[in-house]
Amino acid sequence: MAASRNIAKSKNKDIFSKKVPSNPKYNHVKATLDTGASITNYMKKIDEIRKNYRFRKDEIFKRMKVSTFAQLVLQVAEVVNLELERQYIESARSQADENGNDEESFDEESLHDKSADRANLENLINGLGEVELTNENTVDDELKINLDSNREQQELTVPEATSLPFLLLDVRDKDLFKECHIIGALNYPSTMLTRSVNYLSSEMLAVKNKAGKIIIVYDDDEKVATHVATVLVQRDIDNVIMLSGGMKVLNKKFPGCFMSGTLPSTCFSPPAERKGKKPKPLRAVTENVGVEWYTPELLENIQDKLDTVLLDNESSRMSSRASTKASTRTAMSSVRTTRSAANSSAAWK
Repeated sequence: MAASRNIAKSKNKDIFSKKVPSNPKYNHVKATLDTGASITNYMKKIDEIRKNYRFRKDEIFKRMKVSTFAQLVLQVAEVVNLELERQYIESARSQADENGNDEESFDEESLHDKSADRANLENLINGLGEVELTNENTVDDELKINLDSNREQQELTVPEATSLPFLLLDVRDKDLFKECHIIGALNYPSTMLTRSVNYLSSEMLAVKNKAGKIIIVYDDDEKVATHVATVLVQRDIDNVIMLSGGMKVLNKKFPGCFMSGTLPSTCFSPPAERKGKKPKPLRAVTENVGVEWYTPELLENIQDKLDTVLLDNESSRMSSRASTKASTRTAMSSVRTTRSAANSSAAWK
């Protein structure tokens, strides 16, 4: 009897320890009920932060990688450009409709044309001929031609900063901002933080601690942006993120993609000094002058550079993993050899 009871207990333990097999068909399904603070929710948040942002020991704000910033710009700019194109098409179509209504007159020729179109339609139904739909197709064709011809010359209007999911702030001085800045950025000099009141702009107040909104600050090489991000977080602004590396790293990874104006010398590494030769002075590089929003050509260039950056990062990770595995193997082999040598040298008892 005791043996049978032990067998039953062991079976019950095995049953309760078994896990329900997961169906890959429903892996994407998540619970809609928010249970609040829990270990699983906290770990998910930490994994997301580690994936997209960086932390340092002495910093209280988040850092955003330049590759993550490029992905964010691509997603947002694609949606914004589609909306701008839709508005442009609607305005062009409304203008075409107004022009057509103004020129329309009920004379004999128009009546004759309508009767001729009706006759052509009847012939088409009866299989005797073809009909040319000139009412809607011609308007759409003209719109397409106008869009194709004016797309290159059309200046994309800059969307409102508060309508975007991110607010990009250049914390340098006003003069430096005018010379060069990241496309779509607003100027917020770091001296604004010295004010006791009204130290936030209207755009920052609109997105402060709002769900789905972030504030990204940057400068040339993190000399000023770190202080600005720290002070903003200390003043209870939780959605502040600093662009890691600033304009220097962004221009290095994505040259000719994000900058508008003449790039400062801090965006380039100093030339190497050679014995007996003076280093060549850095040449001023000018990119995308007057561009305030991302054109389709810029977005295509950003996507190409992003693919290259992601491939390089993946290859470096694979090489680091391979080197780590090789070092652990060599360490284990050395430990085994030392152990075998110690065992062989031990005296027999």
